[in-house]
Amino acid sequence: MMKEFLFEGVKKDGRKVKGKKEASSRIEVIRELKEEGIVPVSVEPVKGKSLRLSLNVSKKVSYEDLAFFFIQLATMLRAGIPLPTAVGLLASQVEDSDLSNSLEEIKVQLEKGKSVASAFAASKVFPEFVQQTLASAETGENLEEAMELVGNYLETVSDIKSKLMNALVYPLFVIVLSFLAVLVSVKFVVPKVASVLEGFGKELPTITQLILIFVDLMTYLLYLSPLLLVISLLFRNRIKKDMIDKALLRLPVIGNISLYFDLSRFAGVLYMMLSSATPINKAVEVSAGSISNSYIRSLIERNIEAISKGKSLSWLLKSTGVFPNLFINLIETGENSGELEKMLSLAEDIYRKEAIKKINLWTRMVEPITMLIIGIIVAIIVLSVLLPITEITSSVKR
Repeated sequence: MMKEFLFEGVKKDGRKVKGKKEASSRIEVIRELKEEGIVPVSVEPVKGKSLRLSLNVSKKVSYEDLAFFFIQLATMLRAGIPLPTAVGLLASQVEDSDLSNSLEEIKVQLEKGKSVASAFAASKVFPEFVQQTLASAETGENLEEAMELVGNYLETVSDIKSKLMNALVYPLFVIVLSFLAVLVSVKFVVPKVASVLEGFGKELPTITQLILIFVDLMTYLLYLSPLLLVISLLFRNRIKKDMIDKALLRLPVIGNISLYFDLSRFAGVLYMMLSSATPINKAVEVSAGSISNSYIRSLIERNIEAISKGKSLSWLLKSTGVFPNLFINLIETGENSGELEKMLSLAEDIYRKEAIKKINLWTRMVEPITMLIIGIIVAIIVLSVLLPITEITSSVKR
């Protein structure tokens, strides 16, 4: 869907420009402006701004806003604008008040001489991996690249969330309504049919009895839900995040997608650090911090010292038992050929595209799967109600 955006920017000769562009997102406008040699300072939608401000009650900043910020910041840094100045300019332009306040604080921290990673770490609006990714650019080298890597990743996640929401909202709505129809029919219709059948000395069909048991169980769970919620809150702190993340990796589809995104980000950050001549052990330590899955991160951090003692990176990754053979083979090939950075860049690209491909595949499958589920629910309703009525009809005829 195309939208109109008002933009303000600065050309390479220092002239300020304003205008209007039509695009599907703010990110697309930024890219068009960059191609025209304009450094974007502000890009705002023509319509809907006041609505967004009135509805923005959540304290969590959207990934779209964060992606917009980081991509703009990378563009401004490439244009030679100092980091504190660029952050201050963007703080005055972003719509989200929480993000704006955080950026003002980051600007103050940077002006006090704080490192990029520590300045961003003081804010609570950024995902955990952002600080670790920016730590790869603490020396000032590859800072624009680090910002762009974060921005592109957040943009990808934002696009995926939007795509999934568009694909799932209607099917989920239909499935929930169908499920409620089952509950209503079984709770109110079937008992009346059952009483009539009992008058004829007949029993309910097996499928109807099973559905009645299922509905009773769901009813008990509904009554117990407050107690279950309290128990989960009490034991939440006792369950280690490593255990949850380890279980996440074993989930079909979701586990693979989250793993591929972590591998892509790990390879991208490691590529940047090695390109700036960072020692391999330090580079791996910082890159491991960019992995969102704490279980994988702990497996890497456990053996980082082995690299200082002469072990290879491919050996370290193989020892975790988590990294795919393709990823390990790419790293091993890079180490043997002296082109590790090139292989890391290739791995980053491969696994990012693989994650997106899987998401697109399952998004396309949502509709047929939904139709199948709805068909099963309708069949259950028909059989649970129709079979008892058939029994009554046959009894009357006799």
